[in-house]
Amino acid sequence: MIKLMKKEFYEFVKTKKLIAIIAIFIFFAISSPIMAKIMPEFIKTISIGITIIVPPPTWKDAFLQFFKNLNQMIFLILVLIFIGSIAEEKNRRTASLVVTRGVDRRVWVLSKFTFQLLLTISLSLISFFICYYYSVILFPDTEFFPSFSSLLLFLVYITFVISLTILSSSAGNNIIQAGGIFILVFIVLNILNIFPSLKPYNPVNLSSMETQWIVFGVDWNSAVKTVISSLILSIASLVCGMLYFNYQELE
Repeated sequence: MIKLMKKEFYEFVKTKKLIAIIAIFIFFAISSPIMAKIMPEFIKTISIGITIIVPPPTWKDAFLQFFKNLNQMIFLILVLIFIGSIAEEKNRRTASLVVTRGVDRRVWVLSKFTFQLLLTISLSLISFFICYYYSVILFPDTEFFPSFSSLLLFLVYITFVISLTILSSSAGNNIIQAGGIFILVFIVLNILNIFPSLKPYNPVNLSSMETQWIVFGVDWNSAVKTVISSLILSIASLVCGMLYFNYQELE
């Protein structure tokens, strides 16, 4: 599987995807605390003739901005990059070339998931510590525990997202089909949020918990059900993706 992961790495380097992802993570890591610091003054500057009371910025604003970027821009970019990892190889018929060389289909899918997850976790950790470093400079009272705890929630959430892209990409024959499946599942998950009994088990709630922990403090007891269910659903999505691709006819 290591060889397959190396192949994924070289493909990301060759297509410049790796450089793009690294640059985006670092950009948001640096810009989040800076934007939090200057935004109140910027609002005052553009509000000429209007009295606006803006509270002084704090480290919480820096990490609220950071996690907002992770859950919106980074989320979108990762999905766009990862969603075609299997579907496009099937569409280009390169997937059939790989499996005809004796590579186990399930191992091939697992190698893609593992590479994508390790890449995302590594860049998330690096970007977090960059953001934390600049936050400490701009806001000396920056707290590590709540901000890092929120990062752990994000890592659980993004693990589920990546596993879902693997399942969607395995089921779809091209990137459009894979994207449609992914969007459909997310719509269903958001609809399920209207049921109070299901809400504690819904992975999409992790993104809102991240910001709640920054503002109100860490509460692991409230997150246990969501974290466990998210990890179970991640494993289930990955296994389903592996099994589906294993029994799928390739052209």
